[in-house]
This record gives sequence, structure tokens and C-alpha cells, in this order.
Amino acid sequence: MAVVQQRLSFPLTPAQPRRGKHGPGNMPPPVCRFWKSGHCNRNPCRFLHADVAPPPPPAAAAVKKPNTWVNPSSVTKPGGGEAKFSPPAPPTKRTQDDARPASPPKHLGGGQEPGGWCVGDGFCGVAQLKGHAKAITGVALPEGSDKLFSGSLDGTVRVWDCNTGQCVHVAPIQEGEVGSLVSMGPWVLVGVRGAVRALHTGTGKELRLRGPAAATMVTALLAEDDEHLFAGTEDGVVYMWRMDQGRHCFDEVAALTGHEKAVVSLAQGKGTLYSGSADGSVRAWDLESRRCICTLAAHASSVTALLCWEQVLLSSSDDATVKVWRAKPDRDDLDLEVHYVHAEGERVVAIDGAYDADKKPVLMVSRGDGIVRVYDLPSMKNRGHIRCNGEARTVSLRSPGAVFTGDASGEVRVVKWTPRVEAEV
Repeated sequence: MAVVQQRLSFPLTPAQPRRGKHGPGNMPPPVCRFWKSGHCNRNPCRFLHADVAPPPPPAAAAVKKPNTWVNPSSVTKPGGGEAKFSPPAPPTKRTQDDARPASPPKHLGGGQEPGGWCVGDGFCGVAQLKGHAKAITGVALPEGSDKLFSGSLDGTVRVWDCNTGQCVHVAPIQEGEVGSLVSMGPWVLVGVRGAVRALHTGTGKELRLRGPAAATMVTALLAEDDEHLFAGTEDGVVYMWRMDQGRHCFDEVAALTGHEKAVVSLAQGKGTLYSGSADGSVRAWDLESRRCICTLAAHASSVTALLCWEQVLLSSSDDATVKVWRAKPDRDDLDLEVHYVHAEGERVVAIDGAYDADKKPVLMVSRGDGIVRVYDLPSMKNRGHIRCNGEARTVSLRSPGAVFTGDASGEVRVVKWTPRVEAEV
């Protein structure tokens, strides 16, 4: 009879010796086949007259946990997708409390202990990008690019690799300080003194859009669609360009005047541009006629940010409030009145809104004390915060699934949305 050999994979656990005196290798003899059929008359018989107990199942191999750190804030519901971007958590000493039942996971960013820089439900901190020497004035992730761009008052634009978090390029700006930075499709747009500089990240084409006076800083940029670019300046003018897709260039269309002080915030609604000024006013401009059609005495101090969301306009200010505006009943859509006032108790330097991983609307409010609060809408229920290194005048939620903040120290912080898990009380 041919001998069949079984091929085994290594490494193998050494076999444990068996006790007994049956044959070589201490293996028991086979069971008598005549006894099993009821016809064995040998006495004694050299084969067993008993069924051999099946061998015990092999011990389950211990599963070795990978030598990696897990971000407590990236824990998801059972069946959820694998959380990525898990930065290391600091090791903790084992104490007697470890034997107690585990409590619900704390939703902390960056694997930090309570009191860390990102604390809340449904979002977590994943990176801190350091390199700029002065305040961040804009962060943008161009369409089709895996590079994040940041502009600063230190007179540079830095390019960060989204896969590694490393700075891969530093571009000094000839005009000095960067007043604002946004993206428009594949274009990165940089507001400087006397111009807006444009870089096409796909072709490398560079343009210089003139309009503002040579010594006038561009203090706000807006590119909400693929057609219009707006720039607000410190002398109270809003410049408007139209994108020529065929020639890959920007044609200047108009210069909108009326504000008495610097234009520091911009927002675009349906056929309407809103501009917020350091004088506390908000002006509404008809994009077809390019005329001011409404002026709101919005705040007691500078209007730091504007946000058009569905049927409402939100405005924030150094006067420590966020206001929600909507059209008066039975009146024109541009005849706005204050619907709700949120008192933050601290200067509000920026706001932005988006939908979280569960498709729920949220509003981020950046305060003068370096805290960016996250609120559910429309309830304005506080669900957590991001702590920055100084006030964050840049809060960008334009990239799906991610939040970028840029603060006064020159640091960019990256936060991602995660499926929300309601913590037990």
C-alpha cells in the first residue's frame, strides 16, 4: 500500500509527548476490526476492543495583536469601516483599575487624554502641520490633487502631502504677506498686495490677476462656483473676475464699491454676493446688474465671516455673536431680518458649515480664545471642540470628510469626520 505523506506548513508547535506503552512513538494500537463487527474470538487479542476517544481539538493559536497604536477617537460602531489615520497614543501604566469594566470610549483626537486638542462626538484630530512662522490666512485642497496648500502672513505658501503629512514645497511670495488663499477647481488662488496670484496645479500655469491698487492687501477671497472669483480688499472694494474655461484665464468684470472700511468676508447665494466689512455692515450685490441692492447694519463690530446655507444667511462678528438671517414673511428674498442670535461669549473670528459623516448639518464657530466649537444644526447643541494654538481665523470644511484649521501660531490642524456614537451618560 502506498504511503501518503501530508505536507505541513512551518512553523509548527512541537508535539507534546503522549503517555503510554503502546508501540513505537507511544502511539496506541489500532482497534480490532473483527471486534467492531462482533466476530473476534481471539483471547487475548493484540488489537484494542474499545473505541479510542477522539483526540482533543488543537488549542487555538493565540492571536498576536499588531504592534500598532489605536486612536481611541477612531472607534466605530460594529460593522463600520476601518478607521484610518490613527496617530500614536501615549502609553499608560497598568493599575488595579484595569480590571474594572471598560467604560465607553472617549472621543478624543490624536489619541490624547481628556483635555486634548480635539474632543467631541463624531470627529477626531489626525494631524498637526507645523512650519509656518506666522498666522495662517488660508487653507485649500484643489480638485484632483493630493496636496494641501496653506498661506500665511510669513509670506510663504506651503504644500503638504496628504498621504504623509510632510511639507514637500515652500514657495516664497514676492509681494510678502498672504492675505487670503482658496482653491477653485484645480486652481490655487493667493491674495496678496495689489493682486491675486493663480496657480493651476495640473499644468503649472501661473497668472497674476491685477485690479487692487499696488499697496492694497487682498483681505478676502471667494470662489464658490467654477465661474466667478471675488476678492475683497482693505480699501473696501470687491473685485470680480469671470473664469474663461477655454483659455484658462480670468477676465476682470467689475469693481464693486460702497464699503467704508476693509472687506473681510464674502459669501455667495443664488444670484447674489454678500460682503461683510470691518465697519459691521453687510452688503448684498446683484451679480447680474452688479449693483448693491441691500445694506444691513449687521453687527456692532467687524463681520468676520459670512455663510449662505439653503434659505438663510449666517454672519459672525468680533462682537461675540453669530446671527441667522432670513427673508421677511411675504417679502422679497433679499429683505432680510434677524431670525436668531447666538451669543458665543467670546469674539467669533470665523465660521463654516458642513455635513458630518452621518449627513447631519453642523456649524463650526472659531473663537478668539483659540477654541473652535462644533454645534449641531439647527439646535445649536454643543457637541465638542477643537483647541488651536491661538485664534483660528481659517476654518475650512470644503473638502469632503475633513476639516482644516489654521491658527495664529502658523499651525494647520487636520480633523476628520467619523460615524457618530452617542456616549452613555
